[in-house]
Amino acid sequence: MSFLFASFLKDLSRWRQDPMAVLLWLGIPFVIGGLITAMVDGGDGASPTGVLLIHDQDDSLLSGLIAGAYSQGQLGELISVEQVTLEEGTERINAGEASGFLVIPDGFSASFLEEKPVTLTLKTNPAQTILPGIIQDVTEILLDLGFYAQVLFGPEIKQIQNADSDIVPDDVFAADIAVQIQGKVDTISPHLFPPAFDVEIVAPPPAEPRPDIALLFLPGIVMMALLFAAQGLSADYWKERETGTLRRLVSTPGLLSRFVYGKALAAAVIIGLLGGVTLTLGFLYHGLAWSKFMPSLIWLTVSGVGLFAWFAALQMLFPTSKAANLLTTILLFPLLMMGGSFFPLDALPDWIAAIGRISPNGFVVDRLTTELTSATAWSFDLRSWAILVSMTVVGLGLCTWRLKTGFARR
Repeated sequence: MSFLFASFLKDLSRWRQDPMAVLLWLGIPFVIGGLITAMVDGGDGASPTGVLLIHDQDDSLLSGLIAGAYSQGQLGELISVEQVTLEEGTERINAGEASGFLVIPDGFSASFLEEKPVTLTLKTNPAQTILPGIIQDVTEILLDLGFYAQVLFGPEIKQIQNADSDIVPDDVFAADIAVQIQGKVDTISPHLFPPAFDVEIVAPPPAEPRPDIALLFLPGIVMMALLFAAQGLSADYWKERETGTLRRLVSTPGLLSRFVYGKALAAAVIIGLLGGVTLTLGFLYHGLAWSKFMPSLIWLTVSGVGLFAWFAALQMLFPTSKAANLLTTILLFPLLMMGGSFFPLDALPDWIAAIGRISPNGFVVDRLTTELTSATAWSFDLRSWAILVSMTVVGLGLCTWRLKTGFARR
């Protein structure tokens, strides 16, 4: 037992003298995670808004109604209307400072009432796609509404236009116009209010609220730091061999297992430190319940030790340290890609996600995601713990076996 503790302290002391490696293992995921979080969680959830510039040369009641139509209801949440001069509007739309620029010409109302051709000029911003299209569609709808209003109420409009402007219309004239308009409204209202067919909307069962997409990246980013650490720490067996430590241990085989477990305990401290720092920042950023912190940290620490053991056993298969480091580094990035470190497993195609969930780090990420998004803490089931502990014990056993079967004697 004393040898195991001595091995543990020795490795901690050695790794403590190389803080740059620890900072590198922590820094790469921080940079990548920060960029990813900024991309997926940089906005405040607000809808995009566009600016519609309007130059109203007609300055009439009808042209004012058209300008006001763009800022009504939900459309007003998407489009901000500004009245500008012709020069200012032209300059701003050419500079890309607005989604559209509408010019209502002089004499618009008179031409509309007299059923004469009239042209509205709409310039849109080619650098935008959605909002200019909405503005164009709304403008076309307003023009169609004007056409149908002319078709329905054209005779009444002409009667009002032909009335003598010097004489105040009497009650009989006003009542006659009102009756005509009301009659047409009554004729078409059965076709419009209510619709000619009924629509029954069946509400689907309420779905569970989906977690924030940025939160789904957190487990993979934390696991990225642990994978870098596990791969880097596993190379320490080659350093022990090059310094002659392993050759001296071969003569006392009983100490090999304690040497391996002492190194695993030291790795657990480093991995636990990295996991604790990244989890703390993630919990603070996402406002997670702190009751989930300890089970998440224990889960990550045990899994990190297991990955360290398997990386170490893999490194011992190669003839040189350079070949071992190169091939384990090459293996690292496919694991990161499939295991949810660059993209959440739920966002991957089903067949890739299925492979990712059975990979060692993907298994850990999947269970950690469930823990962080669940309603209560300690959501890890016994089967998951059994798999994780078995993976760790088998990995450490392989390291001991490799030391006994020739790696230490080379």
